Amino acid sequence: MGSRFKSVMSSTEMVNGRKVTTKRIVENGQERVEVEEDGQLTSVTIDGKEQLQRVGGK
Repeated sequence: MGSRFKSVMSSTEMVNGRKVTTKRIVENGQERVEVEEDGQLTSVTIDGKEQLQRVGGK
């Protein structure tokens, strides 16, 4: 059984009056980046490939 590794980094900043939170999760060699704006998930990237595109932006 191989070893399991998980690293989570999170940052939050205000951009144009919106709260933007970016989470970078590395688990078992796979990197996932999630971006939330004002609590809404707007982007998911796995190993550099966009998985979720923003729907109905303001």
